[in-house]
Amino acid sequence: MLTRRKRRGGRTVVFHTVQPTHWFSLLAGVTVGRMPSAGLAWQTLSDPGALALVDADSGRAAALARPHPADLPMVQIVDIERLAGGWLAPASRPQSERHLHEQMAADPLNTMRGLCWLMAMWIVAVHLRTGRPPNVLVAELHFPGIWQGPEAPASAAVWEALAGRIRLGVLAALTSDGDADARFWQALRQPPGIAPVLLGYALRMLADLHRQMLDHGIDPKEMAGTLALYTVDPQDRATACFRPLT
Repeated sequence: MLTRRKRRGGRTVVFHTVQPTHWFSLLAGVTVGRMPSAGLAWQTLSDPGALALVDADSGRAAALARPHPADLPMVQIVDIERLAGGWLAPASRPQSERHLHEQMAADPLNTMRGLCWLMAMWIVAVHLRTGRPPNVLVAELHFPGIWQGPEAPASAAVWEALAGRIRLGVLAALTSDGDADARFWQALRQPPGIAPVLLGYALRMLADLHRQMLDHGIDPKEMAGTLALYTVDPQDRATACFRPLT
């Protein structure tokens, strides 16, 4: 194994060139960037707009690609990833939440698309680790901590309906389904004023997913940033962002 280090954007990323094994058969002779705390590895692909994410424990792999910039700029996803990371930390939560609401006011569609895209990427990582189908993981996303009381059944139905809108956005990002994306856009517009409410729901669902990832030994920090650093914008708008390789 040959180890080398590259300095990119003020960060040092360690890469390892490895010999193919039976579960690298689709990705033979590529370069691997190890994320030790997650047990995951990035691998280069012939597609300059994508990287392979491989789970060393399970042997499962998936291609992760940038969205087309006309649909969702990668720089916006990276910014949302930074703000989401700040929101997950109690000390920086108020400031990050304020900036997220400012982004929501300026660009509600791409702000929510970016959060859902981030959750879709994390779901792919959980799938690689656990083997559980991504669509099942999406279906299990929920808003934690439903208040229990006399009005709980009615409240639970409302909360579930709102959580369903977020799941629709995650599924649209995961599948690159144009129809699902159009329905998600409608879910952000009706009734008027619903988008900021959905932002709060999405953040708490993201926090629940983050806890699941940590439970499985996956640290998602700067996953989108790494993808952005080593890829370029795709030329083909039809290329899906998340594609299974094994």
